[in-house]
Amino acid sequence: MPEPTFEALYAALEEKARKLEQGNLPLEASLKLYEEGAKLVDQLRVILEKAELQVRTLQGRMDEDEFQLREVEAGYEADE
Repeated sequence: MPEPTFEALYAALEEKARKLEQGNLPLEASLKLYEEGAKLVDQLRVILEKAELQVRTLQGRMDEDEFQLREVEAGYEADE
């Protein structure tokens, strides 16, 4: 079974929050929704941390590529 997407998890969290905000649930049901919401927040946090790592990795590669291109460009300018 595929992992749920960020969007699906976020939508589920919003739904739980909406139900809690209505305030018409018994205490036990509210606590259960809160616990489920906390688990969703943890899952969302993991997804965001992975995405942040990917962005940092890509940014590092882009910075390295830019540095190498500048070195090559400087070499061409020195040859002129």
